[in-house]
Amino acid sequence: MIICPNCGKENQDHYKFCLGCGARLPGGAPASVPPRAGHTPAGTQITPPVAPQTSGGTVIDPPKPPPASKAPVAAPTPAAPSAVPTPPADASQNGCNACGMTNPPGFLFCGRCGNRLGAAPVTPPPAAVTPPVTARPSSRPKLRAALHLLREDGSDGGTIDLEDGPIPFGRDSGSPFDQDFYLNPKHCAFTVESEGVRVDDLSPVNGVYRKIEGRIELQHGDTFRVGQELLYYEDLPEAEALADGTERMGSPNPGYWGRISVIVDGGRACEAVPIVGNEFIVGRERGDLTFPTDGYVSSTHCRIGGDDDGVFLEDRGSSNGTYLRVRSGQCVPFGSLLLIGQQLFHVRES
Repeated sequence: MIICPNCGKENQDHYKFCLGCGARLPGGAPASVPPRAGHTPAGTQITPPVAPQTSGGTVIDPPKPPPASKAPVAAPTPAAPSAVPTPPADASQNGCNACGMTNPPGFLFCGRCGNRLGAAPVTPPPAAVTPPVTARPSSRPKLRAALHLLREDGSDGGTIDLEDGPIPFGRDSGSPFDQDFYLNPKHCAFTVESEGVRVDDLSPVNGVYRKIEGRIELQHGDTFRVGQELLYYEDLPEAEALADGTERMGSPNPGYWGRISVIVDGGRACEAVPIVGNEFIVGRERGDLTFPTDGYVSSTHCRIGGDDDGVFLEDRGSSNGTYLRVRSGQCVPFGSLLLIGQQLFHVRES
């Protein structure tokens, strides 16, 4: 190995320039080693001449050395294999660990990104992970309403505050409702909406009634209250034959299109009066159905009429009003009067 005197980098013996700094490396043939004394360049030993010795004046020739056999010729030392030049580095061996660019051999720094070649790969900083944005539910103000209890004399008997809902109500709601046995323990539920309060029946027994204003649609199976009377409406459509052509027997129909039944204690229908003509009047003194002993019924209390648009119930300006049972899930507007059991409430917006 040849150590560069400039930067100290080790280089292969056959390199002429340092791979680290590019400086010229020290070169030249290695110094020859002088042959040792007593040896010929071929390796044959040379004996120095010896002076002849005398004995009593007689010259004694020195003994002749035996004929020297030919010195064995040493086998030539195999020449050390010359260093195999290192093949030029493959371009892929000088690739940049950071950006992957292939640089010419000998480059210390990448020509694209400046990363030092041969250095550990530069790990890019982890990309910032943006947490997913969860859509937050749009906050809306809570809807509030109030049920104001009205006593028999019209004074305020307390308030039930409603917020969103559903909010159950019934005899379990405490005093004074726990003594009203026309209320179920869980009678109904209220849910505040933007236009009023939705009423859902929790029990099918007695229901919730709303005081009507003017005229309102009356449907088959509807129940309404007039004074202390509970009335039930039914459609009487024209008779139709069965699928097999059989006709049901009955009295001739003179033109009845509806029927009003009186519901007595226990929920049973008692008296039933058919509706014929354009209107049906309910009152205490005058009408098609009268209740002369009920002081809460006005003289001409309400009417039922039918036309091409349907059947309608209309209050005739009675003193105590006409109350139609609210269909479960129906929204009653603010300002309505609700009759629940024997409790009368005024629905107000908070």
